[in-house]
Amino acid sequence: MKISTRIVTALVGLVIAGAAWAQGATRAEAQAQVAAAVNHVSKVGVEKATQDFNSGAEWKTKGMNVILNNKDGLVLASSLNERLVGKNTLEMKDPTGKAFVKEMVATATKGEGWVDYQFINPTSKKLEERSMFVRRVPGTDTFVGVAITK
Repeated sequence: MKISTRIVTALVGLVIAGAAWAQGATRAEAQAQVAAAVNHVSKVGVEKATQDFNSGAEWKTKGMNVILNNKDGLVLASSLNERLVGKNTLEMKDPTGKAFVKEMVATATKGEGWVDYQFINPTSKKLEERSMFVRRVPGTDTFVGVAITK
């Protein structure tokens, strides 16, 4: 019984430490992750990159999540929430009514930039202030985004 209690205590500690670590991603780290993801798409193509982003742990670092969307709002990949893959999120709004996906598409169409929004974290179920850096993938109708908790 003491071993079980110690294991549970250790696991709870790891979850708490992991949550704190996930909150620590910086804007510079998000921009670097976007650059790496855009390079990956350019190197292996949209289809292979989609598979990699949906399954690869390397695209889930410090609580950052990589998304790959097309210009019409279709989610091709999401390293945070696989239930979004294949869904058109163009009309999605945050709890304040902000059409943040439309803003992401508009921002990426111009090249790159930051979009702020509120988001219900699918893991914690808590409302978070998020900021996503988006960049258009040259030669495609897609863009990559990486979100951080503000």
